[in-house]
Amino acid sequence: MNPNTSSSPSTKPGRRILQIILLVSTAHALVHLLEQSLASVEEVITDSFEESGWLGLALRLPYGIGAVFAGMLADRFGSKRILVVYLLGAGAVAASIHWTSSSLMWQMMMLGSFASMYHPAGLALLANETTLENRSRALGMHGVFGSLGIAAAPFLAGAMFSFRPGDWRGYYLLLGCVSIATGIVVWLLLKPTPKELPVDSPKDKDTHPTEQPSFQLVPYALLVSGAALGGMVYSGTIHFLPRYLNEAKVFDQFGSDLDEKAIGNYAAALALICGAAGQWVAGRLARPERLPAMLCLVYAANVPFLLWMTVADGPLRLVAACLWAFFHFMNQPVYNSLLPEFLSPQRRSSGFGFSAVMGFGVGALGPPLFGLFGGFDWGYPTMAGLALIAALLPLPLVHRLSKQQQ
Repeated sequence: MNPNTSSSPSTKPGRRILQIILLVSTAHALVHLLEQSLASVEEVITDSFEESGWLGLALRLPYGIGAVFAGMLADRFGSKRILVVYLLGAGAVAASIHWTSSSLMWQMMMLGSFASMYHPAGLALLANETTLENRSRALGMHGVFGSLGIAAAPFLAGAMFSFRPGDWRGYYLLLGCVSIATGIVVWLLLKPTPKELPVDSPKDKDTHPTEQPSFQLVPYALLVSGAALGGMVYSGTIHFLPRYLNEAKVFDQFGSDLDEKAIGNYAAALALICGAAGQWVAGRLARPERLPAMLCLVYAANVPFLLWMTVADGPLRLVAACLWAFFHFMNQPVYNSLLPEFLSPQRRSSGFGFSAVMGFGVGALGPPLFGLFGGFDWGYPTMAGLALIAALLPLPLVHRLSKQQQ
């Protein structure tokens, strides 16, 4: 008898789920690398805040709106197929920017459209492969990968500009090749559970009776409305972050000879890595009974740091940006763990799709709104006001949960 036979029933499912989490999380990292790509090179493309803001809208609006259609397709054809289409399609569009950028506005729209496929497919796949007990940790890991992808965008742009100053087209060629290669790997290795086989065991359902099997409109509406406001804070703040840090000359005291655009991107990458730490901490702290209150607190924590970013100067700009990123990105594992409790498991792709429409589609208004103010003095206070409103929206869920526990 094979000595490993007795242990295989317990170890193989765990390994399979870990493989799914890692593959989906890698696709998550890449979608945020692509989404953040324009913010990493926008100052090289144009000096105008307003023009940059509209380019940001061209990328982010279809990135959000397309998600609801991607969710329907994922429910119909399966999440794996949609993930592969996203990776191959986005890779082809990104690579095309290297060869011709005369239609950059349209290329940004196409890139956003393919990238929009990720969240409804990837999040629903993870939600269906995990239970209420382990979902927060899985989504915490998923969120860390996403934050690392966001941080990788300015880091790779900084590296490109260090060796080839101003070569933003070569940067997109690199992203295209990585995306296509990842799509091939996902197609070959991702093995999700068939739809007809439930992941949750009867024991899990008895142990966690709070997991809701049906759609609940009011809690869902409150959460996605908060996601829309939080999305505007995210996109408006992050789109101009390399420019904001570059203006502060945060590394000048070290006498760096790097290209100034590369320095701004390296500083932004450092700040966004703090977002990955926030995701990890939130994933560890999250418990089902804490989720609504945690979401309120995380949104509210954005406010003081956004206001500090308004007045900070020099190296303090980097400190303020790091602290903002740490607390802002904590919302993602908390929000993504809470949302499935108000969705039918059979329609989670569509539910996450509409959530992405709100978070990334409505949220796409952040860069043009920020750009209309023409600078940071009014842009960051506006983002702080939106974050404060978002913090108030989950309060009815906190009250509802406290009544249930009495």
